[in-house]
Amino acid sequence: MAYWRGKTVLVTGATGFLGGWVCRQLLEQGAALVTIQRRARDKSQFYHAGFAARATIIEGSLSDNALLARLFADRRFDAVFHLASMVDVNAALRDPPAALHASIDTTAALLEQVRLTQPHATVIVASSDKAYGHQPVPFRESRPLEPLHPYEIAKATQDLLAQSYGKLFGLNTGITRCGNFFGGYDFAFERIIPHTISRVLRGEAPVLRSDGQFTRDFLYIEEAARAHLLLAEKLAGDPSLRGEAFNFSHGVELTILRLVRQIIVLMGSTLEPVIASTAKAEIAHLRLDSAKAAAKLEWTPALDFAAGLSRTIAWYRANQDLFA
Repeated sequence: MAYWRGKTVLVTGATGFLGGWVCRQLLEQGAALVTIQRRARDKSQFYHAGFAARATIIEGSLSDNALLARLFADRRFDAVFHLASMVDVNAALRDPPAALHASIDTTAALLEQVRLTQPHATVIVASSDKAYGHQPVPFRESRPLEPLHPYEIAKATQDLLAQSYGKLFGLNTGITRCGNFFGGYDFAFERIIPHTISRVLRGEAPVLRSDGQFTRDFLYIEEAARAHLLLAEKLAGDPSLRGEAFNFSHGVELTILRLVRQIIVLMGSTLEPVIASTAKAEIAHLRLDSAKAAAKLEWTPALDFAAGLSRTIAWYRANQDLFA
């Protein structure tokens, strides 16, 4: 925990789901936090938990190259966590240019600022398991990325950019490819776990946008935040990790229908999910092999999937006032 004490860290996407938990862990470990935000989001952990009062908030957009240049000229960063992107796969399908811009342009701009002004800084870029595209599971880092959907293409491209800046320019860049996040403070109710829990709490049947037979892998959000910090710590002391990508997940592969029914049972309900079958162009099966992270980073999740799910349900029960 002493590693982050006194270090200055830039976090993009601080008001997002992952960003909030990364900020929490950085602040708990004594880091000085800087974020770039276009607007305040009261319904986020960053504001609800009081992190805003403990951080330096730069108002503006990652798309503003002049703002980025001033920021990197004025401050010295020990680490950068680039966690900002479009998170809704349906929104990405409706507006591909917006999805591409949110991930690709911002990643290129940040990496270029680091290369030109602060090549000492460690940069962690949050990619996704979706970057692998449509190929047999389990996904391993040695596989080529084969994206198809605009969201997949956006994540894969920022992934490749971070690899390039690490391996070609020698920057301390690392890439995370995580399973589907779940946990407290997730207000993206298009995601299946918060959607199901919130619907059951209201006595309403969950609606599955797939046929229920898609499979997904998962990672409890506190474990995800810890993995991002761990990769940054290891990368700072090991040049062989530059430009490397790592999978992080619980290694489960549950059908969406089975997952939803499991949550319903855990919540003591008898509701039956509705199968909508409206999903378009989404990857049918996702499962990550995290052996590389275990071997090279000595990473293992402290909590398993079942324990994380129980904690998540308990959080939503206790915090219904935040999303009612």
